[in-house]
Amino acid sequence: MPSDRLHNRIRVDGLVVCSVCLRVREGGAWIEAGHVIRRLRTYEHEDVVRLDGALCQGCRTELRLRRRSGSEARAA
Repeated sequence: MPSDRLHNRIRVDGLVVCSVCLRVREGGAWIEAGHVIRRLRTYEHEDVVRLDGALCQGCRTELRLRRRSGSEARAA
């Protein structure tokens, strides 16, 4: 159905993905990428889905805690 494909393309244009854990932001929630890929069926699109990088709250907090700790090697 062409209208469904067009609808999915519009919805998929510019997914926001956590650069650390790779979860996808949808509304106010961070969802596992596999769930989003299956639901939106991005594997059926002719065009590549654009991804915008971000940090989810959990990864942002963890990175801040790591940076404050002087005893651990800094990974990020």
